[in-house]
Amino acid sequence: MGIEGQYPLLFLIWLAPFAGAIVIWALGPKLKSWSGPIGCAAIGVSFVATLASWADAVRSGPAGATTVVGAHQTMVTWIKGFALGLLWDPLTLVWTLIITGVGFLIHFYSMGYMHGDRGYPRFFAYMNFFVFAMLTLVLADNFVVLLVGWGLVGLASFFLIGFWFERPSAVAAATKAFVMNVVGDVGILFAIFILVAVVGSVSFADAFAGVQAHAYNGQLLFIACAALFVGCAAKSAQVPLHSWLPDAMEGPTPVSALIHAATMVTAGVYLIARCWPMWQGSADARELVGVIGGLTALLGAILGIGQWDIKRILAYSTMSQIGYMIMGVGVGAYDGGVLHFFTHAFFKAQLFLTAGIVIHALHNEQDVRRMGGLRAREPFAFWSMLVATLSICGFPPLAGFFSKDAVVYETLVKGHPVLYAIGVLTAGITAYYMFRMVFITFFGTYRGEIDPSSLGIRHPELAGTSAGLLKHPHDEAAPHEEHAPAWLMTAPVAVLFVGTIFAGFLDLGGTNSFWYGLLQPVFGATIAPVEGAAPFSELASSALVFIVVLAGIGLAYLRYGSTAALRDSVARLRNESIRMFPLLTNAFYFDAAIDALFVRPSRAFGTFFGVVVDPLVIDGAVREARVSALWLGHLFRSFQTGLVRAYALTIVFGAAAFIVYYAVVGAH
Repeated sequence: MGIEGQYPLLFLIWLAPFAGAIVIWALGPKLKSWSGPIGCAAIGVSFVATLASWADAVRSGPAGATTVVGAHQTMVTWIKGFALGLLWDPLTLVWTLIITGVGFLIHFYSMGYMHGDRGYPRFFAYMNFFVFAMLTLVLADNFVVLLVGWGLVGLASFFLIGFWFERPSAVAAATKAFVMNVVGDVGILFAIFILVAVVGSVSFADAFAGVQAHAYNGQLLFIACAALFVGCAAKSAQVPLHSWLPDAMEGPTPVSALIHAATMVTAGVYLIARCWPMWQGSADARELVGVIGGLTALLGAILGIGQWDIKRILAYSTMSQIGYMIMGVGVGAYDGGVLHFFTHAFFKAQLFLTAGIVIHALHNEQDVRRMGGLRAREPFAFWSMLVATLSICGFPPLAGFFSKDAVVYETLVKGHPVLYAIGVLTAGITAYYMFRMVFITFFGTYRGEIDPSSLGIRHPELAGTSAGLLKHPHDEAAPHEEHAPAWLMTAPVAVLFVGTIFAGFLDLGGTNSFWYGLLQPVFGATIAPVEGAAPFSELASSALVFIVVLAGIGLAYLRYGSTAALRDSVARLRNESIRMFPLLTNAFYFDAAIDALFVRPSRAFGTFFGVVVDPLVIDGAVREARVSALWLGHLFRSFQTGLVRAYALTIVFGAAAFIVYYAVVGAH
C-alpha cells in the first residue's frame, strides 16, 4: 500500500490544523479576531502541502510481484501486524484536496459569518480540530488509526453542532449526533476484531490480501463488511441511522457546510471506497450497501419536500446525495461514487454558504415561508443558489450532471435495474424540492413582515413575536461592532463557482479522462467499462434523467414559481403548511421508532437500576457487609470474657463437637 519512504510533507498536511487548534485554544482570549486568520492559515498550509505532495500520491513502482501506487510513511512499528503509518495515494489525495481546499474556503467565509460572536476563537479552534480529525481518518494506513480519526471526527462534530450551547436544542442535537456516531464506532470496532482474528493484522494491505487468499471462511467476510457498514451508515446518515443529520443544522451555517456537505458525512463513502477489495469479495455486502444507499437517496429526497427551514432542506438533500454516493460505491461504481463526492463538495458547500448569506441578511431567519422576493435584494445569493441548485439537480453541463449520471448509469451496468429506477426517480424529486426552495425564497414578494400565524407557522419560538425571528446567541454577541466586510463571505462562494461548474469535466473522455487515469491505479479493472452490459447507452440514460429533472423543475414552477402561484403564495403556503402529511412532518416517524425501541427501554432499564438495583442490591450488599461485620465482631467479642473457666468450657465444647462429627461420619 504505497512506496515506503520518508515523506515529511505528510506530517505537515496532517498536523498543521492540529497546531492551529492548539494555538487558538491556548491563546484564543488574547488572539481575539486573529483567531480566524490563524485558523485559515493552518488549513492553507495543509492545502499547499497537499498540492506539493501530488506527485507522491500518483507515483507507482514495483513491490514484489505487484505494482503499488502512492507513498507510505511508517510512524510506529509495534508487534507484527500493528505497524501504524500514513498512506498517501490518489484516493487519499482526492479527499484531502476537498478537506483542506473547501475547508479553507469555509474557514475564510467563517471570518465574516462569525464576526462579533462571543465564541469566535473557540469556533476556529473547533474547526481546526475537526479538519485534523478528518485528515487522521483519511491518511490512516490501518483500521486502528482510522477508528481513532473516526472517533475524533464524532467528538469534533459534537463540539461544533453544540457550539451555541446556550440553546437546549443545540445541545440535544449535538448529543444525538454523538450517540449515533458512537453506534458506528462500535460497528467498526467489531470489524477490527474479525480482521485481527482472521489475518492477525489491522493494516489495510493485510486485510485486503486476506480476501485474495480466501482467508475469510463462509459468511465471515460479509459480517466484517456489514460491521464496517454500520460505521458508514452512522457517519454518512444512511437509513435508519440518518435522523441526526437534519437536527445537526443547529450548529452555525459554516459548520453545516464543512461537516454536512464536504467532509464528515462522506467518511462512509471513503471507507467503502478504501475497502473496495473486501466488498468485491462479497456480493451480499455490495447488495446490502447498494440497497441502503438507494433507499436513503429516495427517502432523503421525499423528506426534503416537507421542509420549510432552508438549512433542513439542504440537510435532507445532503442525505439524499450521500445515498447516491453510497449506492455507487456499493454496486461497484467506485469511480462514479467518488466523483459524486468530489463534485458534491463544491455545489453543496456553495448551497450552504449561500444559505448563510441569506440567513445573515435576514437576521437569522431560516424559514423560507418568511422569505420571498430576495432575487432583487440579494442578487449574488440568488445567482449562486440557482447555479448550485442546477448542479445538484444534474443540469448539463454543470458538475452534478456528470457525477450523478455516472452513478445512476453504473447501477444499470452492474445489473441493478431497480436501483437505476430509484436513481432516476430521485433525480426528479430532487429537482422538485430544490427549485421549490429557490422559488419560495427568491421569487414573489417579501413575506418577512407578515404575521407568522397567517402562514401556518406554529413554531413555539415564533409564537407571540412581532418579527418572528429566531434569535441566536450570535445576534447579541457584540452589538457595538460593525459588520465584517461582505466580501469575506462572498469571495469564497465565488471561488466555489469554479468547482460547481467545471469539476465534472474531469470525467470527460471515458477511459482517457483525467478522472479515470487518476483512480484506475487504485481500483484496477473494477472500474473498466463493460461493453453491452446495459440495455441502452449512457447517452440515452442521460437524456431520460434530464427529462425527469425537467419535469421536476416544471412541477415546482407550476406550484411555486408561476404568476398565479406567486400571486396566491401566502394562502398557498398556509394551506400547504396546515395540510402537510403527518408522515412527512414527522420524518416517517424514525425518531419515534428509535425512541420507542431503544431510548425508552434504555431509560426504563436505567431507572430500574437507579431505583432498585443500585440502592437495594449493590449499595445494599455493601451495607449488609458492614452490618454483618459489626454483628460478627460483637459476637466474637462476647467470647472474650477473661475467665479461664469460660475458655476451658469452649475447648471442651470444641473437642466434643469434633468427636461427635467423626463418630457420625465414621459410622457411615
